Amino acid sequence: VLANLSMVPVPPDDDCYQLFCDSDIGKERCHQVRLLDIDEPEALGPYAARYFASKLWNGESWFMQIDAHMTFANNWDAISIDMLHKAPSDKPILSHYPPGHTADLEKAAKEHQPSSRLCGPVFASSDLENQMVRLEGGRVWDAQHFDVPPFAPFTAAGYFVAHSGMLKEVPFDPFLPWIFMGEEIIMSSRLWTAGYDI
Repeated sequence: VLANLSMVPVPPDDDCYQLFCDSDIGKERCHQVRLLDIDEPEALGPYAARYFASKLWNGESWFMQIDAHMTFANNWDAISIDMLHKAPSDKPILSHYPPGHTADLEKAAKEHQPSSRLCGPVFASSDLENQMVRLEGGRVWDAQHFDVPPFAPFTAAGYFVAHSGMLKEVPFDPFLPWIFMGEEIIMSSRLWTAGYDI
């Protein structure tokens, strides 16, 4: 960590995988979790990490990509699969920017609060991003809850779920190291041109 213009050593993060496997709930499910541990100096950015993570697929019916800062609602897996079945598409992708990890998901479910969709591309205005296209969540567009998942133009990298066939039809590109800004636009266009509906 950089403090007062000098490097200060800090202890390593807890091993979340081991903490899960040692927990009461994790002991019986640890065999269902696959881990690829890469040392930080060897990491190639988020898009490459998503490529490596997709290679851990072992024939499961569904594929889900999430960010680390997620909290799951009760029965999230059954809800997601049910939504995929309800989607008006032969090749649906469920995706949105998930709420913060402190969100009250039970309250949101009871109140049928809408989720966000990526509907608003804008040009970044900061000098650092220099007119890059950024995507914004769509709460302003989704003022109501829908029983059938509505379409969206973009896939969010922070959460999407689909039939695992998409890994064969639209595999992650292993030759895009260090991509962060732009990965959602890349995935959205590749999925859409392969016949997927977001």
